[in-house]
Amino acid sequence: MDVKIPIPALRALRKLGHDIRDARRRRRIPVALLAERASISRMTLSKVEKGEPGVAAGTYATVLF
Repeated sequence: MDVKIPIPALRALRKLGHDIRDARRRRRIPVALLAERASISRMTLSKVEKGEPGVAAGTYATVLF
């Protein structure tokens, strides 16, 4: 089943993902290390940093924590 996500929500997720990526880079935390700390794969972290809507909200929260 394909769920339509409102464009403002997609934009907000994309901005959140980019903000997460920028914060990681400012802190000079490698992708592998952040993924390990969040107990997710590097592929999932990549999806978070792109702001993909298919990633669970809990995963975004874990990465932010």
